[in-house]
Amino acid sequence: MNLSKIDKQLDIRELIGMAWKRKWLIVLPLILVSAIAFGSSYLITPEYESATIIQIDAEVSLTRELEAIVGEQSGLRRMGTSERREKLQAIHNEITSRAYTVLLNDRLRLERVPQIAAEARKIIAGRPAMPVDQAQIRAVQSMLKESVVVDWAAGDQIMIRVETTDPLMARDIANTLGEIYIGEKVKQELYQIRSSQDFSDIQLEKYEQQLRDVLAERTNVEKEYLAIQLDESITSESNRQEITAEIDRSTREIENLREEEKQILARLNAAGLSSSKVELEGSDTKAGLEQDLKQQLRQVGDLMIRYTWSDPQVINFKLKQNNLISSLESENRRLVNEQFGSQNQEVKDQLAQLFNIRTSLDYLYSKKPYLQSALDELTTKMNLIPEYEARLAQLDRDVAAKTDLRDRFKRQQESSTISQALVQDMSSSKYRVVEPAKAPLGPFKPDRKQILMMGIMLGLVVGGAVAILVELLDNSFKKVEDVEEALDLPVFGVTPRIDFLKKMPS
Repeated sequence: MNLSKIDKQLDIRELIGMAWKRKWLIVLPLILVSAIAFGSSYLITPEYESATIIQIDAEVSLTRELEAIVGEQSGLRRMGTSERREKLQAIHNEITSRAYTVLLNDRLRLERVPQIAAEARKIIAGRPAMPVDQAQIRAVQSMLKESVVVDWAAGDQIMIRVETTDPLMARDIANTLGEIYIGEKVKQELYQIRSSQDFSDIQLEKYEQQLRDVLAERTNVEKEYLAIQLDESITSESNRQEITAEIDRSTREIENLREEEKQILARLNAAGLSSSKVELEGSDTKAGLEQDLKQQLRQVGDLMIRYTWSDPQVINFKLKQNNLISSLESENRRLVNEQFGSQNQEVKDQLAQLFNIRTSLDYLYSKKPYLQSALDELTTKMNLIPEYEARLAQLDRDVAAKTDLRDRFKRQQESSTISQALVQDMSSSKYRVVEPAKAPLGPFKPDRKQILMMGIMLGLVVGGAVAILVELLDNSFKKVEDVEEALDLPVFGVTPRIDFLKKMPS
């Protein structure tokens, strides 16, 4: 029977029958392969595994401003899957770095381990110029990269696992790496906090000085603003119109009095008194009254920016001025009677009226500039108010901004101080060994159970393949269909095989 003719489908019974018929072809490879696999496991160098679990990056409560400036120090639970993988890789790179290798070698003297010493000699052989200590560190670092595995344990806990051929060395390396890692993390965090605190101190001093300057400027501007601050009634249009009207009245009154003065001088000339002889000698009383009147006029500016023109204070001021003018007119009349006693009464009345007019003119000439100056000052202060208000508003914004920055850096400084104290006081709980590494009781490699199971599976595969191959190469007739196909003739009957007849005596 050719192999090409065997393309029939075998049912379950046929498969079971075939397997039973070829059972030794399956069992023998199964036993042989399993024995070889199990026996070869004793030829593999055993490796031991030890791991330490440590807590990392526990959260410390800081202000939002501190996190924004120094950097967010959130826990690992907030990381995504890719970020956690990157974190593991970063920790592995850090633990197997040269700095960690030097610290680890200083504590455990790993360069004395035969395998590492042999590796160091190989490195020196390839690079003779390399110092021995550097070659030893490179050999230790190479061993660490191959034997150290970093993985998550739970939450914010990581597991540093070390795989070596020496169980005690695996334990010592795992524990020492955990201690070094904790120490370095505390140093890094303290350095970060101190750097942040130094930065905060400099910025805090800077912004406090800026805040003091702005506050001083605002105080000065506010003083100036208060100095020109006026009541709404004083700055009203009606009040300014009254002052302007008073200035206009003074102007018209001056014109009228000058005209009256000319008329009186004309009458006096007609009476035989020339204008050059019409002079009135002064007196102490008159000088005092004139001085008081001038002093009163000097107060016009202050009154205009404190009271309205119709205010009782201003009215009293006017009454005082009128009283002083009346007193001056009385003194003028007395002096005329005294100095021009030889003249008739009509001339003396004309002279008294002339000198009173001149007194009024002197008063009005002095009063008008004071009123105009007061009005100009009032207008100037009114125009300055919006400017000062705008300056004060801007300074208020500057003060608020500087205060906010100062407060932020002050809170940052306080948080840095607190964080530094927390790191120093809580380093044992923040970065701590949750489970120290222990000496393994047995090797984790080779896994003889796993090797045996793999040997059994391989033996079954080999045995099954051999049985199928033998079955396919067997040319004997196994079914009626095989006979009909070979002879191309139908089968009319089949004589069954009766095994027990072979046991009967002949």
